[in-house]
Amino acid sequence: MSPGLLQNVSIQRKLTLVIMATTGTALLLISGAFVAYDLKTFRESLVDNLRTWAEAIGGQSAAALEVGYETDVTQFLESWKAPAHVAVAAIYRFQPANLFGKPYRRADHATVVPPPVPNPFPSVDQHQFEGDYLVLWHPIHSSQDLVGAVYLQYDLREIHDRLVRYAGTTALFSLLAAAVAYLLSSRLQRVITRPIFHLAQTARAVSAEKNYAVRAVKHGQDELGQLIDGFNEMLTQIQERDAALQKAHDELERRVQERTRELQLEIVERERAEAALQQQLTRISLLNDITQAISERQDLESILHVVLRQLEEHLAIELGLVGLFEPATGLLTVAAVRARSAPRLAGLELREALTIPLEESGLGMCRHGETVYVPDTRRLDAAWLRRLAAVELFSVTAVPLMVENRLFGILAVARSGRAAFSSREGEFLRMLSEHVALAAHQARLHAKLQSAYNELRQTQQAVMQEERLRALGQMASGIAHDINNALSPAVGFAELLLQSDLNLSVTSKKYLQNIKTAGDDVIHIVARLREFYRRREEREPLFPLNLNEVVEQVIDLTRPRWRDIPQGRGLMVEVGSELDPDMPPLVGIESEIREALTNLIFNAVDAMPGGGAVTIRTRAAGRSPRGHTDYFRKHVVVEVSDTGTGMDEETRKRCLEPFFSTKGQRGTGLGLPMVYGVMERHEGQIEIDSELGKGTTVRLIFPLHERAPDRRPAAPPVRVAGPLRILCIDDEPLVRELLKEILQFDGHLVHVADSGQAGVDAFRAATKQGRPFEVVITDLGMPHLDGHQVAGILKRESPGTPVLMLTGWGAFMTDSGQPSPDVAGILSKPPRMNDVREALARVAGKPAVPFEAGRS
Repeated sequence: MSPGLLQNVSIQRKLTLVIMATTGTALLLISGAFVAYDLKTFRESLVDNLRTWAEAIGGQSAAALEVGYETDVTQFLESWKAPAHVAVAAIYRFQPANLFGKPYRRADHATVVPPPVPNPFPSVDQHQFEGDYLVLWHPIHSSQDLVGAVYLQYDLREIHDRLVRYAGTTALFSLLAAAVAYLLSSRLQRVITRPIFHLAQTARAVSAEKNYAVRAVKHGQDELGQLIDGFNEMLTQIQERDAALQKAHDELERRVQERTRELQLEIVERERAEAALQQQLTRISLLNDITQAISERQDLESILHVVLRQLEEHLAIELGLVGLFEPATGLLTVAAVRARSAPRLAGLELREALTIPLEESGLGMCRHGETVYVPDTRRLDAAWLRRLAAVELFSVTAVPLMVENRLFGILAVARSGRAAFSSREGEFLRMLSEHVALAAHQARLHAKLQSAYNELRQTQQAVMQEERLRALGQMASGIAHDINNALSPAVGFAELLLQSDLNLSVTSKKYLQNIKTAGDDVIHIVARLREFYRRREEREPLFPLNLNEVVEQVIDLTRPRWRDIPQGRGLMVEVGSELDPDMPPLVGIESEIREALTNLIFNAVDAMPGGGAVTIRTRAAGRSPRGHTDYFRKHVVVEVSDTGTGMDEETRKRCLEPFFSTKGQRGTGLGLPMVYGVMERHEGQIEIDSELGKGTTVRLIFPLHERAPDRRPAAPPVRVAGPLRILCIDDEPLVRELLKEILQFDGHLVHVADSGQAGVDAFRAATKQGRPFEVVITDLGMPHLDGHQVAGILKRESPGTPVLMLTGWGAFMTDSGQPSPDVAGILSKPPRMNDVREALARVAGKPAVPFEAGRS
C-alpha cells in the first residue's frame, strides 16, 4: 500500500494496519520457508525410494539378463507390486542394447512407450525431473560386469497434492493469526492513541476559542508526555506574546493616528509629484513610440512626417516643422511641415522645399547646438517669427538636430498661447531631437548607399553586357574570316573572268554576274556581322553632318517599307518626326548612322503587325558620359519610338546580343547589334525603354566633339603605270591563285608562297639574287609564322619594301585594335581588283594612271 493512501487515515487505524501487515508478512515468510524445506526433503527421499526399488528389480533381473530369459523378466514385472505412483518400469539389456522383456505400465499409462536405449548406456545412477515425472536410470551389474539397466518413471502428482494441503493449512492458520493480531492491536494501540487524541482535542479547542489558558493533561513520562509538555509550554509562550501584542497594538493605534495626520499633509504633495511623474512617463512612452516608428522606416520624408504627426497628436502642438540645414549656403530647407489648421498653414506660406535663411529665422543659436525657446514671438524682430505671430502662434521651441557635433537640421514646434511650453517639454524635445537626428542621418546615408548600389548594379550589368558582346564579337570575327577565305576564290575569279575574257557569251556573263552578286551579298552579310563589334580606327575619318537631314533621308529611303508594303496588306503605319531646329552639327560617319536609323525603323515597323505610329525625335542634351567629361561639351540625342507590342524585361536585356531575334525566320538577329556597334564606334550610348503592350523607345546618344576634320573629296580609281615584282604569301591555295591571276592580269610579275616561312625565304633569296620584290602581300592568319611576324621580319631586313596585309578579320590588326606599324595597307577578303590596284598605286612609289575598265 502506498504511503500517500494512509495520509488521511486516523492514527488508530494506521497502527492497526501496521501491526496486521507486519504479522501477515512474518507468517507468510515462515510458511514459505517451511514448505520449501519440506518439498526439498520430500524430493530427496523420493529419489532414494526409487533407487531402492530399482536395486530390488535389478537384483531379481540380473540372472535373467545374463542368460537372456526375457520371459522371466516379463513375469517378474507383471507380478511386481509396484507403488501407486510408479507409472512405467522397464529393463534394458546392455549388449545388445535394447528393451528386454515387456515393460510394466500403470493402468492409466497403458499406451506409454518407454524411451529408446540412451547413448551412452547408463553405467551409474541417473535421475532428473521431467515435467510432472521423476525419471531414474539404475545400472544392473553381474559379477562386476554391466549387463543392463532399470528405467523407472514416477508420477509427481503426489507432490502437487502435498502442495495443495500445505496451501490450505497455511491459509487457515494465517486467518486465525490475523484475527488474533487484530484483537491484540485494537487493545494495545489505545496506549498510544489516547494521549494523542487528547492533545488533538486540546489543540482544536485553543484554535476555535483562541483561549491560550487551556492546558493538555500528561499521561506518562514517555515521548508523548514530552510532546504534551512542549505543547503546554508553547501555549504559555503564546499567551505571553498575545498580551504583549495587545499592548503593542494599542501603542500602534496611537502612533497610526499621529502618522495619519502627517500623511494627510503629504498626500497633496505626493499627488502633485505623481501627476508630474505620470506626465514624464507619458512623454517617455511617446518618445519610445516615436523612436520605434522611425526605426521601422528608411526614407527621410516618412521619418520626419511620422515625428510631426506624433507630436501633433500627443504633445498638442499646432505647428511642426523640420528644416534641413545646408552649411555652405546657411539656408534651412523645409523637409516636412504639419499644422493642425490648414488656413493657418496657408497664411504662413510654408511648403516643403521652401528655403529660409537661418539668421533671419531667429533660430541662429541652433547652429551652436543650443535650444531656442521664444515665449512670445511678437517681441522679436526676426521675419519668420513675425509671420508666426501674424497667424497667432506666439510660443515657439526649436531644438537642433546634431550629427557628429554639426548642425544637420532644426525641429521647430509652435503653439498659440504665450509661454505655452514648459521646461519638461523642452527637455523632452531635446531628447527627441537626438533620436530624430540619428534616424534622419541614417536615412540619408541609406538613400545615398542605395543610390550608389543601384549605380554599381547598372554598371555591372553594362560591363557584363559589353563583355558578352565582346566575346560574341570575337566568335563572329573567326566566322567572318573563314567565310571570307572560302568565298574569295568564287567572287575573285568571277570578277576576273568578267574583266579579262571578252569572248564570253551573254549567258555566261549573266551566270558569272549572278555568282558575283551572290558572293557580294554574302560579303555584305559578313560585313554586317562584323559591324556590331568593330571599333573605329583612329585614322578612320569623321565628318560633320546634320542629324536632322539624315533623319529626313532615312524616312524617305524607308518609305516603301513603312508605307507601301503595309498599305498593300491593308495596314496603316505613320512615321512622323519631331526635330530640334537648333541641333548642333554632329561629327561621325554618316553612312553608319543612316544604316543604324534604318534598322531601328525596320524594327519598329516589324513590332507593329497591326499598324501604328513611329516617331523620330532629335534634341540636344547636356549630359556627360563616364570618362569623357573633358572631351565632350554635351550630347545630341535621337529617339525612335513606336506604338508596337513592346518587349518584356528578359527580351530587353538580350536584344543587343548577336543572332538573338524574336522574328523567327524573318530575322537575322544582327540589326540591333549592328546599331550597338555603330554607337560604340561613335563613343556614344544606346538606351532602350520598353514595356509589353506599350511600345518601345530606342535612344541613341551621340557626344559632340569640340573639333571636326574637313571632308575631303574621294580620289578617282587609279592603277600603277608599270609592272611590279610582287611576292604573295597565303596558306589558302585558291586565294593564292586568285591573287596571282589578278596581279598578272594587270601585267605584274608575281611569285607566290604557301606559308609565312616560305615567303620569308623567297624574299631573302630574291634579295640575294639582286632581284628584290617591290611589294609584298601577306595573309594575316597563317600557322607557325603569321602575317604580323612576316611583316616585322621583312621591315627589319628591308625597311623600304611596303607590306600589304590581306585579312578576313576586317580592320583588327593587333590586340589593341590598331593596324601594325609594319603594315602599309590592308586588303579585305575576298580581294577586289579595284582595291588591289588602289593599294598598289598608294604604296608602290611609281607613277599612277587613271584606271580604265576593260583594259589590262
